[in-house]
Amino acid sequence: MKLVWIRHGETDSNREHRYLGHSDVPLNERGYMHASDLAKELPVLIGRPAAIYASDLLRCIQTAEPLAAAWGLSVIPFPALRELSFGEWELMTYDELMQTDPVRATRWYDDPIRNRPPQGESLEELGMRVDSWLRSLVERASKEDASDTVVIVTHGGVIRWFLAAWLENKPDRYWQVDGATHGEALVAECLDVEGRSWVRQPLKSKRGTT
Repeated sequence: MKLVWIRHGETDSNREHRYLGHSDVPLNERGYMHASDLAKELPVLIGRPAAIYASDLLRCIQTAEPLAAAWGLSVIPFPALRELSFGEWELMTYDELMQTDPVRATRWYDDPIRNRPPQGESLEELGMRVDSWLRSLVERASKEDASDTVVIVTHGGVIRWFLAAWLENKPDRYWQVDGATHGEALVAECLDVEGRSWVRQPLKSKRGTT
């Protein structure tokens, strides 16, 4: 089984370096270009996948839809694939956060797995919902066709969690893993039917950071 992970295209909030979690904002002009480029490139690189899943937030749906159309598929949305919720810190910049809530922000930066933004999620909580969804996906694949390729359009935080917790089996390396930039796709192949061993296979096309 291969998973093609795609980080959604850019939004204005991303460009402004704001904490963008569950806020439902659209792609900006560059983000639409990311989606358009993916729809041209990926069908050539990976062929037709068995399915395309996405976070149910608008920026992921808008990134996924051109791809789905190119493959003749329908996007299957799942809330479990949403970005980390930043709660009261949603849409703030780092400087704004450190000015308004420096003590809790520092505690969260030091240990984001067990600490959470006020009214938001910890990385542990994000991991629990992502892990549950992924285990279900792997279980279905093992019963059907384990050779299938599946596309997942989601957020930077979800992809980082997969790379740290599933690929390296080290959730504490969340901030250290090399994640995906906006509009970038990467491939992870499962080496066993139980979904316990994965290897990363980056695609040739790689976008710059934003």
